[in-house]
Amino acid sequence: MQWYDWTALVMVVVGTIIQTIRGSKAGGMGLPFFEAAGVAAAATAATSFYPRLAETTRLKGSLVLPVLFLLLAVLGFVVARWLFAITRLSFQSLDGFFSFMFGLVLTWAVAHMFLRVVMVWQGATGELATKIDELPVAREIYQFRTWNALLKLLFKAKLGPELDPDIG
Repeated sequence: MQWYDWTALVMVVVGTIIQTIRGSKAGGMGLPFFEAAGVAAAATAATSFYPRLAETTRLKGSLVLPVLFLLLAVLGFVVARWLFAITRLSFQSLDGFFSFMFGLVLTWAVAHMFLRVVMVWQGATGELATKIDELPVAREIYQFRTWNALLKLLFKAKLGPELDPDIG
């Protein structure tokens, strides 16, 4: 394991612990839930829009991506706090478990964006891009291999939603 693995692993573990504690102190798992949704949406939006924004502003993608992600994540945290204040979403005795799970989602998205920013900064021929298959933790966080394998297994077992490929 190289420093990419260790950094991503520490980010996920420490962040998940913090989010679990925050969910318990906030009085409900709604805060970690809304924050995880906001950060995941920020990561998706930043990844989608940064190439065009970098081209339009004539700035480097390695600068635009983290700034755009941070701005959208802060907006996500503000909206999350507002939604939690309105809903006070809680499952009482299961708040700790759900706070842990949503904390894992949030920190996984942050670690994924960290690796994506490093990869954009180094370029397609950089160290991370060329060695990603040799890095077990970084590969898992960046490529979601276990998640994709689980979804394939669920679809094979017919536990996933029914999809007709001819309809679209």
